[in-house]
Amino acid sequence: MAQSAYDKAVSLLAIREHTKKELKEKLENKGYREDEISSSLERLENEGYISEERFAEVFIRSRLKKNPEGYTLILCRLMEKGCSREIASRALDEAWENRLWLDPLKRELEALTRRKGEEYAVAKMRQKGFTNSEIREAKEKDE
Repeated sequence: MAQSAYDKAVSLLAIREHTKKELKEKLENKGYREDEISSSLERLENEGYISEERFAEVFIRSRLKKNPEGYTLILCRLMEKGCSREIASRALDEAWENRLWLDPLKRELEALTRRKGEEYAVAKMRQKGFTNSEIREAKEKDE
């Protein structure tokens, strides 16, 4: 018996958090009907399996840990994934208030400085959306 759109979505959510947009696209690519996708996503949202807020929080932490980027760049990435600007901004505001970016930025700056020099490291982090004041704060941390 073929797997329902709901069951397929649950199996995707078991791997990692997804936005409704991501799940919709994946289910469409698997050939599920539009009405089945819509009802499945609505059910998952009602049951609390889909949460744009939770997705945004997990995405921000993951992004900062693996490949630190600044506020605006992460905001754009969240919106590309299907997060509303409001939810993405709220999650980023909280992450920035809690300074979740500071240690990852410091580590990345140190690694790039060792490999390619301070000027390159600062330029690279500016390119990744960090502000001059964030970069300065990361460089001064624990000096």
